[in-house]
Amino acid sequence: MGSKLSAKAQQKLDLLLTARRKTERLYSLVEQYAATGQDLYASQISRTALDLARALMGAGYGPMADYANQLGTGAKRGGATQSKFRALRDAVAQMRPAIERAEKAVHTEDAAEA
Repeated sequence: MGSKLSAKAQQKLDLLLTARRKTERLYSLVEQYAATGQDLYASQISRTALDLARALMGAGYGPMADYANQLGTGAKRGGATQSKFRALRDAVAQMRPAIERAEKAVHTEDAAEA
């Protein structure tokens, strides 16, 4: 059976669930951008990533916020398109395990406090 989480842990997990959803949205946008090359997706990627970065930074998840900022600024940056797409994909790929590690840390911390 699973144990109940404290209110603080539940709040952190809610934020991380939102971060996971936004990361999946960013993944989708990056792949659509890579497939079509339309700049419409670049502005959506930037907007979503910077919104995610603000939420993560406010909750104390600085390294994940840095990944999101990297994604947001990389979408607007010029340069060779293939290297740009590669950098965007790498930034999304860094976000996923970071979110998973943070979720596990919340569970571990909450179990230790109980």
